[in-house]
Amino acid sequence: MPRKITLIVTMVALLATSGVFANTALTAAQKDIGPRISKKAELFALPFNDLSLSRLENQLSGMGLRSDPSYKDGVVSYGLGPEGILGVTNATLHSNTSGYVHQALLSGVIESREQRKALGQLLEKKYGDPSDGDLQSGMGHAIWLFQDSTRIELRNSTFDVSVLYVDERPRVVIRSGQIDVEALSRENP
Repeated sequence: MPRKITLIVTMVALLATSGVFANTALTAAQKDIGPRISKKAELFALPFNDLSLSRLENQLSGMGLRSDPSYKDGVVSYGLGPEGILGVTNATLHSNTSGYVHQALLSGVIESREQRKALGQLLEKKYGDPSDGDLQSGMGHAIWLFQDSTRIELRNSTFDVSVLYVDERPRVVIRSGQIDVEALSRENP
C-alpha cells in the first residue's frame, strides 16, 4: 500500500512539473513570436544615447549621403534624396562642443496620408505605445521617453512632418588642463 501511494505521489509530481515546464516553454515561444520593442532610441541603426557626430556621419556616408554646407558650428544638415525615407527628406544634426549629438531633426513635407501613417506605425511598432501624446492609426503627435534620458517626438498630423530625437544629457568631454606625461612618453618612443 505505501508503495502505491509513493508511486501515485511521484506520478502527480511528474505531471505537475512537466506542466510547469510546458507552460514556461510556451511562454518563451510566445515571447519570440511577439513584436520586439526597442528599449532605446536608435537613429539610422545606431543607439542615439551618447552618439558621436563622427560615428553618425560615417554611418550616413556609408549609406551614400553627403552633408550640405553649414556655416553654424555644431549644425550639420543632410538631404535624404527627393523621395527621402518614408517621405522624410531632411536631417539636421546638432552637436555639442565635445562632438556628441544632442538633437537630430528629421523632417519633410509628406502629402501622402498613407506615407505619414506608415511613418507613425513604424515608430509605434519599434518603440511600442508612446509615453505621451496620441497616435490614431499612426497619425498624430507622440513622444517616446527612454530611461537613458533620450526621447523621440513625432508630429505627422499635417503635411509638415517631423521626427525629433533629443539626448537630454549628451556626453561631454572635460578637459582637465593637465598634461599626461606618461601617455605622451608612450606615444613618442
